[in-house]
Amino acid sequence: MATPVGNTIIGIRGAPITCVKEDMNRNYRGIWYGDSPFNFVFPTVLAKVIVITLISRGLFVLLRPLKQPKFVCYVLGGIILGPSFIGGIPIVKATLYQPRETELFRTLAIIGGLYAVFLVGVKMDSSLIARSAKNSWRIGICGFLLALTVTSTLIFTQLDHLPGIIMRGPFVFYVPLSLSYTFFPVVAEALEELNLMNTELGQLAMSSAMLNDFIFWFFLGLSVAFKQDTISHSIRAMFSFIVLAIFTFTVVRGRVKLIIRKTPIGKPINDVYIVCILVGVLFMALASDFIGSTSLLGPLLLGLVIPAGPPLGSALVQKTECFVSEFLLPLLFVQVGYSTDLKIIRNWEMFAKFQIIIVLGYLSKFVGTLLFSLSCKIKFKSAILLSLIMNIKGLLELINLHRWIFSTYIDEQTYTQLVLSTLGVTMIVTPLIDILSRSRTRLDLSCRNRGLRTLCSMPKNTEFRILCCVHDEESVHSLITLLEASNPIESSSICTYLVQTSELIGLAAPLLVPYDKKRRKLKLAFSASTDQIIRAFENYAKNSRGPVMILPFIMVASYKTMHESVCRLAQEKFIPLIILPFQLNNRYSGINAHLRQFNANVQAYAPCTVGILVDKGFSCGMSLIHFSYHVIVIFLGGPDDREALAYATRMSDNRMTVTVTVLRIILLRNVEEEESQEATEKSSDEAALDELVVEEFKIKNIGSLSSLWKEVTVDDVVEVMNTIRSVEGHYDLVMVGRRRSWSAMMMGDDEMMDFVENEELGLIGDMLASSDFCGGKVSVLVMQHYREGVTTTRSGSNKSLIEKVQLLTRHASR
Repeated sequence: MATPVGNTIIGIRGAPITCVKEDMNRNYRGIWYGDSPFNFVFPTVLAKVIVITLISRGLFVLLRPLKQPKFVCYVLGGIILGPSFIGGIPIVKATLYQPRETELFRTLAIIGGLYAVFLVGVKMDSSLIARSAKNSWRIGICGFLLALTVTSTLIFTQLDHLPGIIMRGPFVFYVPLSLSYTFFPVVAEALEELNLMNTELGQLAMSSAMLNDFIFWFFLGLSVAFKQDTISHSIRAMFSFIVLAIFTFTVVRGRVKLIIRKTPIGKPINDVYIVCILVGVLFMALASDFIGSTSLLGPLLLGLVIPAGPPLGSALVQKTECFVSEFLLPLLFVQVGYSTDLKIIRNWEMFAKFQIIIVLGYLSKFVGTLLFSLSCKIKFKSAILLSLIMNIKGLLELINLHRWIFSTYIDEQTYTQLVLSTLGVTMIVTPLIDILSRSRTRLDLSCRNRGLRTLCSMPKNTEFRILCCVHDEESVHSLITLLEASNPIESSSICTYLVQTSELIGLAAPLLVPYDKKRRKLKLAFSASTDQIIRAFENYAKNSRGPVMILPFIMVASYKTMHESVCRLAQEKFIPLIILPFQLNNRYSGINAHLRQFNANVQAYAPCTVGILVDKGFSCGMSLIHFSYHVIVIFLGGPDDREALAYATRMSDNRMTVTVTVLRIILLRNVEEEESQEATEKSSDEAALDELVVEEFKIKNIGSLSSLWKEVTVDDVVEVMNTIRSVEGHYDLVMVGRRRSWSAMMMGDDEMMDFVENEELGLIGDMLASSDFCGGKVSVLVMQHYREGVTTTRSGSNKSLIEKVQLLTRHASR
């Protein structure tokens, strides 16, 4: 029962209840009637949201160079707007922070928290635990237990000196629990912002944090019973929660599966179902709150029964995440910050003791993760990074603290101290993670023994392994044709690692798993065309003239980090060649920039040779019975051209169906150019390597009618271009190296970049891929030998082939 005290009412657990009179709060008529908008609820809330957005976004812009996450900026914005700073000014407090407006704003913030927790459940892939290695289990649970042991011991021994923990009994155990958790969605979001999600360390961190989430939700479920006043109430509340969970995982899950089955493959989910599910979030929050549980558990249960990824999970994330994460959730963070009052800290003795416990809890988490990482034979520097990652705090910690202060489980000083500690540890470890991760090699596994995996160094009569990336059905035909032309024979069969890629939508963590069409749950994370793509390659393997093995993989990842998984797979499987499709179709223009940057990233980090296939439509047919293929290699010398010639040498063994022509262009200016002694020695070494590859091709094709060698000596770049243009209309595929050193000798790099539209193809490759060359009907394969430190930038030039030749002519005439 509430007890009146002065102008306020003290609730059951000591929470102040402020009474407000019924004043002008509904029908705002405008300033022309003398009404002040700040005397009314709606205009005041709108003004508050605008101010919050401007200040929080401004802080994000200022702190982003320091690698601070968004939630830190939002909470700091709330603290600045709170009673500690701007909110403490009487006129501001009287204008923006009246009780009625504050309650409405708090309600919006809580709704944002409910939908955020729902999306956490939707994007959580529980199968990640089953796929996690034992080391990640060990690191996650051992670091958690050590931190829990240290903080529990300290808190229970000092409990009499911590009056800020108002709620006693079993709740006291939840305080050290909150200091020991590492939440999976928090880690995933931080790694995404730091561009570390697809690294091995990021994968290990997310796997280790996943188990912590299940421990948290388990104890949160138990809190349903602990928060009740009597044993009978606890039993009723716990029984009601179990019934709600069973109802969700049986009835609701069945309806969700029915929605997915009713949706045709490749078609979007009906908006009616999306709206029903979003309304269901509020219903589940009401139901869980109604039975005496926390309102967070209902949305979480609903999110967990929705399969992650396409079609339903991705649709929900696409339609709601932007509004929730960029509008509603910042309101919650700001509300947390606004509730943080620095002036409320008065008991400095308790503050110091509790702060020591908090710091020791974080340190024990760090030390525990570090020690157990080292015991798993993880490098020391990587173990340090992992220990820092496991101390990142974020959304779920703040929601938990806000729930405690709202339910008066802790006092305002303890709440403020916990919020500041959460902000402090995150603001410290996040920049440290960024600094240490930049000092490490991004793909340390990919950088070992890189020179062992090239086409020139590949042993003869061994299995030829190729990694092919497929983004859509458009590139299937060209890749299959290229595989057949690669001469699969008994002594050197072809093993193709087929990676079907999809953008990371509706999943919290990236995915790279072998394809298994029998696992229906996993299939929901794939695109609608996945089955057709992989079936086409499997049918080709069965009907190929030689032995071909297809090993399909499914990858769901962010485009900016997708290359790391590809390079790691190539490293682990000792693959000498990666083939990437180059998108030309305008209907994919929305993702063209992402895919081309992905190609450039693979070129920069790949541990082997990379070929970019520009498909213009092969003139040969798909029928393997009447298969014929005509290839020409444009050879100017250098490591990239040697890889192209080595690949053509393998193709030339298939003399019944493949004809190979090598056009070697010798530029006299190369020989006559004055060079330093060091440059001359390097040029001599390169020339010797060129001759080795050339002689290998010639010896292997002595007397062969299907192979042809041409040599042309030219004086300048104009003759080079005229010679290249002579290949028009006679071949199915043109193979070139990506190198640009020959052209850089005749002009500056900056000038050359002005007329290269797609630098990932190189100068010659970019010209051959243009619509001006051969009417845009000849496919091009651009080869790049592995290299360190390659960076690729895109220029916006759209100059035609004729303009390029004219510009080259002007430089040649100088």
